[in-house]
Amino acid sequence: MPIDTTKRGAGETGARGKISGTVSNGVTWNQDVQITEDGTTISGSPQSWTWSLFVRESYETPPVLSLSTTAGTLAISQGSTSTTLQIRVARASLSNLVGSYIMDIASVNPSDTSPDSAGESVHWAHGMVTFRNEPVFA
Repeated sequence: MPIDTTKRGAGETGARGKISGTVSNGVTWNQDVQITEDGTTISGSPQSWTWSLFVRESYETPPVLSLSTTAGTLAISQGSTSTTLQIRVARASLSNLVGSYIMDIASVNPSDTSPDSAGESVHWAHGMVTFRNEPVFA
């Protein structure tokens, strides 16, 4: 499905970072993404927050793929210089994804309700990712 880049959600972003890349839909998606805040690890306890990664065909549609720390498809670890988002997705969950999609990464810190009674939420990254139809295994 083509994406209309003139609509909100397909171009510029208010997220803290931009995403771009390519994912093979024929193998397990096992990738670590380093995130820094002002050049170092994210402050606080990000491993206790709820993290989500959403993949959409357009900003108007519901996610075609939703990953989260609560579902066990994402994990967070703190290193000495960066915070690592660990993506772990079975290839069966990717096989129907082909083409360009909008991807967003966000977190909610439920222990910090000072700015938001639902917990402080952060939009970490937004951008376009292409899923390649590469059926490696028969």
